[in-house]
Amino acid sequence: MTTLQHVTAALAVTMLANLSATARQAEPPAARSAGHEPSIEQFMRIRTPSRPTLLADGTLYVVDWPDGVGQLYRSRNGKADAAAGGLERLTSFTDGISGYTVSPDGSRVVLTAAVGGNENTQISMLGPSNEVVAITDDPRVQHSVNAWLDDSSGFYFSANDASPTDFYVYRYDFGPAGQTGAITRVLAREGSWACAAASADGKRLLVQQYKSISDSTVHLLDTTTGELTEVPIEIPGAEPGTRANSAVGFLPGERRVLMISDLIDGRRQLFVKDLESGSVTQPLDRLAKFEIDSAAISREKDLLAVTVNEDGYGVLHLFKLPEFNAIVLPPIEKGVVSLSGLRDRTVTWTLSNARTAGVAYAYRVPEQVGSSARVQAAQVTFTDTRGIDLTSFPLPELVRYKSFDGVEIPAFVFLPPGATRGKPVPFVVNYHGGPEGQHRPSFSAFNQFMLARGYGMMLPNVRGSTGYGREFHMMDNYKNRWDSVKDGVEAARWLVAKNHAKPGKIATFGGSYGGFMSVACLVEDQESGQPVFGAGVNIVGIVNFKTFLERTAGYRRKLREVEYGPLSDPEFLVSISPLHRADRIRVPMFIAHGFNDPRVPIDEAVQLAMALRDQARDNPALMPQLLVFPDEGHGFAKLDNRLLYTDRVARFLDQHIGQ
Repeated sequence: MTTLQHVTAALAVTMLANLSATARQAEPPAARSAGHEPSIEQFMRIRTPSRPTLLADGTLYVVDWPDGVGQLYRSRNGKADAAAGGLERLTSFTDGISGYTVSPDGSRVVLTAAVGGNENTQISMLGPSNEVVAITDDPRVQHSVNAWLDDSSGFYFSANDASPTDFYVYRYDFGPAGQTGAITRVLAREGSWACAAASADGKRLLVQQYKSISDSTVHLLDTTTGELTEVPIEIPGAEPGTRANSAVGFLPGERRVLMISDLIDGRRQLFVKDLESGSVTQPLDRLAKFEIDSAAISREKDLLAVTVNEDGYGVLHLFKLPEFNAIVLPPIEKGVVSLSGLRDRTVTWTLSNARTAGVAYAYRVPEQVGSSARVQAAQVTFTDTRGIDLTSFPLPELVRYKSFDGVEIPAFVFLPPGATRGKPVPFVVNYHGGPEGQHRPSFSAFNQFMLARGYGMMLPNVRGSTGYGREFHMMDNYKNRWDSVKDGVEAARWLVAKNHAKPGKIATFGGSYGGFMSVACLVEDQESGQPVFGAGVNIVGIVNFKTFLERTAGYRRKLREVEYGPLSDPEFLVSISPLHRADRIRVPMFIAHGFNDPRVPIDEAVQLAMALRDQARDNPALMPQLLVFPDEGHGFAKLDNRLLYTDRVARFLDQHIGQ
């Protein structure tokens, strides 16, 4: 442990003790308006069982968190109601599960879980009596389940056990009941590798190497010979260069594969690659206006489900294979539609929008597609609203504003209940993480809580965001980093210009890369000479790119250097690090971090807090608030911690920009 890490540990523990003691003594923040507004806990306990897997016999697996952390549950009647309860709990991990997957035949369940937010996920399975049986047990290694064998006898996973920066591909074969199975390494190459799909006989794998969001390749691995062959997507007239290619799976006959690539116009589209002739076709060019979010092929290879990102909204499509003929789906409410499953001729999806908290639906596709039978979906998960009327929640408006150089930036804007256009209210500008991320109009209990307290919320998708094509998401790379920061400041200026908010009554807010944006926008705002921000909130954010790259988890360093710049260019990294311009920050800041964060180490929060404290000696009003959770990582998974964090943020904003 380095000296800085010792200082970090001591300071973090001290700060947490002080803040927690204060929080225990404090009452929850009072609602802004007279009347009986819901409490923080009511908002933050709104929940819907998530990540559904529906089997042919009506068995439904979901992740739910009635006790504050996500665990695996099961229902035998095909429905999961968070308010009614009655679900069978299958796991009891202290920090919850990271994910789970059910075998193609429905007979086996495999789980992943980590400790304290460290992201070093271990793989387990449910035994014959629903006991949890460990498959891997190395807390230094991150394991990820990739794909099942078609006969459910095993699965493929990736792990960085040989080197922190390299993920190899392994096969796990289940043993007889009650006995440990066997692990076999099938691919050991430098880089980050994963298995996307396996042929029916398990002898051929579609594997992917991920280098960055704009550079990934697909390969065919012969598990008998070990031969690895790239499966490129090439068409006449395409410009040379790297591509973001990924594999969906084998098509009927397994002579062709379905892939996603940003080859044309930089947008993620579907392509079919013939493995024998090498020909490439685009089967669904009618979807080319927007980006493909996800795609899945049924085990029988007769159905294809696709979700498309349309300006942040998610739209589901279903097709019959091999002809790619469209299948009529039931009407789906506007929002973010995420594909949850495609098995046993049933497609399952989750709908999330400002008034719908991630509710899942299932539709069984008739054997005779195009029959006159009424098209209707069944709701399979139900929300515990905690007595709050979700239908009254404000809906966002999709706007576009011009940044400093004329680039149009999309954003979602929420006005609080009762707000009148032209009458300013305090506003929070929330920057997403990534930076390869995107704000989408999905449900957020935190956003709705802040709206209920009288705050407006603006969610800009600054340059570098995904969902708008390759050119847009690469506009902030390396030397162009600060351009996205200027986009972030222009968002607040747009609010002032539209009379939605007043200067000084706007706060920056963001987590991870969004935390960097939150701090950097305060720097840029002051340097512009016409400041509009009155406060800032930084959650698990980067403030010093040099120390971040030096201390982030080894497997992430290469990926992040492509985005932010290499450690071999320290002068540039210093130039874009808001820590080194912290003296420009002239408004109060709230900082929160997880002590076990493997992505953005706790050092980042402590460095910023110390720098701001030094300059607060001359102005005590600028003394930062620091909240550190010793049992969290890159974000706050435990409900009690989220409640404390939300309470602190609300009080901080009330004090500094509230009405």
